[in-house]
Amino acid sequence: MSGQDIRETYLEAGEYFAGVVDQVDIDGWDEPALGEWCARDLTGHTYRAFTTILSYSDKPAEKVELERPVDYFLKALESLADPKQVAERGRAAGLEIIDNPTMMVRGFAMYVKNKLEELSDDHIMGTPVGGIRLIDYLPTRTFELIIHTMDLAKSIGVEAEPPERGMEATVRLLGQIALYRGQAPSLVLAATGRNGLPDGFSVLG
Repeated sequence: MSGQDIRETYLEAGEYFAGVVDQVDIDGWDEPALGEWCARDLTGHTYRAFTTILSYSDKPAEKVELERPVDYFLKALESLADPKQVAERGRAAGLEIIDNPTMMVRGFAMYVKNKLEELSDDHIMGTPVGGIRLIDYLPTRTFELIIHTMDLAKSIGVEAEPPERGMEATVRLLGQIALYRGQAPSLVLAATGRNGLPDGFSVLG
């Protein structure tokens, strides 16, 4: 994908997310959604795909330490993927949007769109796991937006077709993570109908 395609794919994923959030019933925010999270917590966690763009771009790193989107995930899975900490960050983000989740998501989607217009593809984002170019960080946020919006849509019982480019980017990144974590053979065999996957299988687990 070109840099422009990557940007557009991310923004499409953001609109997909906002569109599903628009459909959450006013009394549905405390309903169970994913694991320990209610719909508000899941929405809060997912909207961090907007807020991290803003916060990490404002604290640029001095050098690139992560060359590809998959490098970011492999590093993050080493240090940021503790289930209890992830769950708590989701709940904390849910509290940030508690007053009006729909307005907050729509507002930050617009803030990010405007911010991206100011940033070059090579802007080095200062993430907790190392410096990464904006254009290599965006696919990791598309990944989060696509997967968790699918989770949210399922939890509230709405039909919402993910954007094609976002799904393509997500499947590509899933395959790369599986490859580098030694899970690609199991994934390929299952995807081609040759084997099933064990309960709880995850390339992120």
